[in-house]
Amino acid sequence: YELILETNKHCVELCKPGASIRQIHNRSVEMLQKGLKEFGILKGFGSSSYHTLNPTSIGHYLGMDIHDCSMINFDRPLKPGVVITIEPGVYIPSSFNCPERYRGIGIRIEDEILITETGYEVLTASIPKEVKQIESLLNNFSHSQNNL
Repeated sequence: YELILETNKHCVELCKPGASIRQIHNRSVEMLQKGLKEFGILKGFGSSSYHTLNPTSIGHYLGMDIHDCSMINFDRPLKPGVVITIEPGVYIPSSFNCPERYRGIGIRIEDEILITETGYEVLTASIPKEVKQIESLLNNFSHSQNNL
């Protein structure tokens, strides 16, 4: 989770006019491949093994109907007023050749980002994603279920 969170935060910081989704995606691939190799999940930097674990892009443009901007090229420079997603993720099949504790895990952390004149605004900033926030939510839920 922390690898995905770190990748999310770093990629959000790359959002600014002139950057492209492809540039941000390429950086996310570097970060995730490095982290997954350190965890012993990836044995090398082969694209086929990585693509098995992350078959998606770092994000996409958002339009009136979520995915209606699919025809916009990911190399197009971002401009103020554009909204994109930043959503790194990893999905490890149960049968994947890696340490057993990682098998069957799927994690994605998504933010919606408005490109501004000077950078970005995280439109989903109020949604909890930090480990402590998630733990607190789970603990509160657990306590409320015990009181029923």
